[in-house]
Amino acid sequence: MELKQEPISTSVSQNLEKLLQYFSQNEYLVVRNITTNDGQSLASIIYLNILVDENILNQQIIRKMSEDLLYWKGPVDDAITGSLYSLGAVRLLPNLDAVVSMITDAGFVIFVEGRSESYGMMLPGYETRAIDEPKLEVNVRGPREGFTEDLQINLGMVYRRLKTSDLKSKSYIIGRRSQTKVSVLYLDTQVDHTVLEKLMSRLDAIDLNVLGDSAQIEEWIQDNTFSPFPQILNTERPDRIVTALNRGKIAIITDGTPIALIAPSSFFEMMHPSEDLYERFYFANFLRLIRLITLFTSLFGPSLYIALTTFHLEMVPTPLMMAFLSAKAGIPFPSFIEAFIMEVAFEVLREASLRLPRAVGQSVSIVGALIIGEAAVQSGIVSRPVVIVVAMTGIASFTIPSFSTAIALRMLRFPLMLLAASTGVFGLSLGLFAILLHLCSLRFCGVPFLEPVDSESLRNTFKKFILLPARYRSSSSYKRK
Repeated sequence: MELKQEPISTSVSQNLEKLLQYFSQNEYLVVRNITTNDGQSLASIIYLNILVDENILNQQIIRKMSEDLLYWKGPVDDAITGSLYSLGAVRLLPNLDAVVSMITDAGFVIFVEGRSESYGMMLPGYETRAIDEPKLEVNVRGPREGFTEDLQINLGMVYRRLKTSDLKSKSYIIGRRSQTKVSVLYLDTQVDHTVLEKLMSRLDAIDLNVLGDSAQIEEWIQDNTFSPFPQILNTERPDRIVTALNRGKIAIITDGTPIALIAPSSFFEMMHPSEDLYERFYFANFLRLIRLITLFTSLFGPSLYIALTTFHLEMVPTPLMMAFLSAKAGIPFPSFIEAFIMEVAFEVLREASLRLPRAVGQSVSIVGALIIGEAAVQSGIVSRPVVIVVAMTGIASFTIPSFSTAIALRMLRFPLMLLAASTGVFGLSLGLFAILLHLCSLRFCGVPFLEPVDSESLRNTFKKFILLPARYRSSSSYKRK
């Protein structure tokens, strides 16, 4: 049964009949009637007892309404509405569709006899997860608050950090059945309104039955769905949202998930964690250099080893070449098969460590890698240099701040290994060129994915890569005297 903008009747019994049909076979729907001494119905309270705090409803709201009715001399419906408005944030609900939304959003609704509108108030009584440290974005220095699954708590953490009237928000309801709340945040004087309008039009076009996570929104609004690289930054840190908003970005926070989205985002922003802003600038730049090195190590480590040992041994120093040849003596597989076996084993261990309980998962990943690597070498399946290269590649991938970006690099590692095994360094060059060409082609609402690379202003490009001291950053309000 659909209640699309259906008006509210002045008869309480008619409204209850329609709601009972809509919530048919729902054992948690509660209807409580307020009547006179002679049994005449004055009003009805409707709610879902699994969502509403019934203790507060009984002890504070219904009790107050009953006390007001005892001493009220005027019309009874005025006494009920007066009691409601004295309690706090009461919403006037114009139709039955709004009534259903209030009930399913952990609120209660009151129908008053003779009134063509109803009254609703939020009164959530379900448990929510407490604010905790982020699980994916761990930092040494800086705020340690992370988003939860409750939209109101998440919005409160952002508004508490940005005390300005410039902060604007727009709410969406996505999902025909789930009716999930989504909030879009931006700073009105900082955001690019052209990008904002395009983003909002894409949110309006989302057509889903159930919205379970912000990842579904990410797939709907991004330009290139089939790209392995994430074009929207996801985070569970409120401080990172605040920093992004101050730079003109748009934040999308979804009810029911601790992962928020930041758009538009660039590839380089995904390589720079929020912790860089809290460290001394020279140490932060040193870490950025380390991450750049580990980025190439994670992507090209095994494939470069395959290319050198298969096609270009003359490029390897003689002592190192002799060590490679002696280690490969007696190994029945070429370098590509060796690296492929170890990479697959490493990915299986990584996935197993994620799915198992945390204490057990860490033991499986560490002990499993040691046992499998040593057993593979002792049995003559792979050589020791391959184990070292794969281990270094895996460790390098852990330094990439964005989990989605790290997954994309891990996936691209396998086709690069195949290119290296077939054509050597030439194949690696083709693979690198194809990746760069693909990255240059990515856009989000017209904003390039490689946005900091500015051919017209090398100074602006330099500022994007190198973190300056706080007093020299454009986003800082500090003025040097």
